[in-house]
Amino acid sequence: MKDIFLLGIQGCGKGTQAKLLLKHFEWKMDYLEMGQLFRANMSNDNIIWNFCKDIVNAGELVPPFVSFGRYEIALQIVQWKNVTLMTDGFPRSIEQAKFMENMIEKYNRDFVVIHYELSKQKAIERILDRAKKEWRADDNEESIKVRLAAFENETMPVIDYFKEKWKVISIDADNQIEDIFEETIKLLD
Repeated sequence: MKDIFLLGIQGCGKGTQAKLLLKHFEWKMDYLEMGQLFRANMSNDNIIWNFCKDIVNAGELVPPFVSFGRYEIALQIVQWKNVTLMTDGFPRSIEQAKFMENMIEKYNRDFVVIHYELSKQKAIERILDRAKKEWRADDNEESIKVRLAAFENETMPVIDYFKEKWKVISIDADNQIEDIFEETIKLLD
């Protein structure tokens, strides 16, 4: 099975779909969510995570060089375990996409990109709804605006870049969770 990269605007349901995919594929897959990794470590008081904390809480993207090492470590782990890697939140810039391609080649892996498509307005509604249910420092109106602008300016070009070079599976994320999951599984087969 190919490594899977989940891309889409914040609030499109990448994390929800990732959990369903992990359950579906059981032990054959590991998961790296870059944002969750950063949020989990930002409570540590050291130069790396303090640097990330200020950036993430402002709604901005962590510079690519911070993500590179974490992604390569994850690749080394799945290579050692002989399983697939599903990644959410990486790559989010052209620089990260090119690094990812180099690592895929270095470790002789194959991949597929899934783009969950959702309108900006629907994304805002979902993020604000999520903010009511689970508190996240980056789920406030100001940081949401910054994050959505970063998606449009940084990540959409990545999706276009992959569409030119590789196959991108596009899925309408404005459906029921189960329907999106079934469509994802169907297109992965």
